Amino acid sequence: MTPRERAAYNAGLRAAIHAARTTAIAMETAPGATDVRKQAAVAALYAFAEAAGSLALTSKPDPTHEEP
Repeated sequence: MTPRERAAYNAGLRAAIHAARTTAIAMETAPGATDVRKQAAVAALYAFAEAAGSLALTSKPDPTHEEP
């Protein structure tokens, strides 16, 4: 993967994380936020945003993985 492709991937990932957090905040502050399904959705969005950060690609290759 080229540095430009890596940067584009990471930018898209950051955008998805931002969208998930923004949506979770909007759902928390919306009327009816005490509904169990909405609370579960908010928790899932926060969990996605937290976990997605680990999917970011670094500039250093993984030494345990060899490219063909």
